[in-house]
Amino acid sequence: METATQPQPPANRNLKSILWILLVLSAAEFVVRGPVRFLGWVAEWNDLSQNYAASKLWLYGQSPSDPKNFVALWKHEVGSRLDVTDIRTHLAPPLGGLLVMAPIAVFPWKVAKILWLIVLLISFVATVWALTRTAGLRWGEPRTLAFVAACLALAPFQTGIASGNQTILVVGLCMVAIWAAQNRHDIAAGVLFGTACSMKPQIGAFLVLYYLVRRRWQLFATALGTTTGLILVAALYLWLRGVWWLQDYLHNARGFVSANHIDDFSTDNPARFALINLQVPMFSFTGHSSSANLLTFVIAVCLICAWLYFVARNQETPELLSLGAVSIIALLPVYHRFYDAALLAVPLCWCLNTTRGRMNAIARAALLLMIPFSLPGATFLQQLVIRGEVPHAFIQSWWWDRIVMPHETWTLLLLAIVLLYGIKINISSAVPEVHS
Repeated sequence: METATQPQPPANRNLKSILWILLVLSAAEFVVRGPVRFLGWVAEWNDLSQNYAASKLWLYGQSPSDPKNFVALWKHEVGSRLDVTDIRTHLAPPLGGLLVMAPIAVFPWKVAKILWLIVLLISFVATVWALTRTAGLRWGEPRTLAFVAACLALAPFQTGIASGNQTILVVGLCMVAIWAAQNRHDIAAGVLFGTACSMKPQIGAFLVLYYLVRRRWQLFATALGTTTGLILVAALYLWLRGVWWLQDYLHNARGFVSANHIDDFSTDNPARFALINLQVPMFSFTGHSSSANLLTFVIAVCLICAWLYFVARNQETPELLSLGAVSIIALLPVYHRFYDAALLAVPLCWCLNTTRGRMNAIARAALLLMIPFSLPGATFLQQLVIRGEVPHAFIQSWWWDRIVMPHETWTLLLLAIVLLYGIKINISSAVPEVHS
């Protein structure tokens, strides 16, 4: 006997209709602020440029850290000349990343840009797909529609695609690796994590730490071996081509730390609030780089130790909650720009998949803290300041540089604490009662 399909309640149908509208609107915003901006970039310079040039120099058997090589290549590719004193020509890229970028760098610049955009869009889709599969979300459910719409609306994804940054690919690799790890495909997960770490270790390494704590030795060893192998292959290729690159590489790496005003978190960098690491607001309070680094280090160590303690104590903590917490903690102690907050997709997925008891309250609080990342707030405020649309009294006040401009960093810190509290609550609720 066939069972008649139960009609959906009107409230559920209305909710789905609203979510579909939001999904379409967020998709339109995503397209305009992501791919359209990337394609409409007036200058021939974006975040792809350095990685593309470095990888192409590597393919040619030239030192990717020699500014003269960079200037000559860039003039040949786009007809634009950079000065050898320009900090952008002093490269010290992760060596493994040169090998990963080689399939893109083999093409001329104009073709490479289009291919790279396709790679980034596929990476975004892979991120959403992998997280929905990991969380067990089914297509058509309100939670799934809400998650897809929220990911499309996350400004870090839009900014990352618009600027052509590697972060979108790295996050995509990591999310697929998380799905593979959940399904016990540890070798595949390790290769994906290792590839991600070869490009941006400050993102991938913290996620791999979770699997080390969980004693997933095969996954961890594969990830470490993949990263190391990519580095060795890249270095061996340069050695076989007779390229002496190490001295220039180390010189540029030191310059990145000591003489790089573009990525500096101090007032030497007028665009420092595009960074989201904790040194930015700490410098606003102390006025000294060393003390800002020290305070950041202390806070980061406290957070990571709390995370290690909670995660090691309970094997039943939801995986996405643990990974979401360490993802946010990873953004605080070292150099990160706004687009790196694409890692918010991990705790976002956990929040929208959590509906029970006290954890639901934690999830709601975390969702509220993610709302500011629906737009690039610090960049928007910076533009208002440049155009003179912010009262001078505000700019000179004690709270402008300490609270308002670095509000994204403070929000991430609060979010990390909320997620850690969620892990603690989960442990408490998992402890069985003892009856006398």
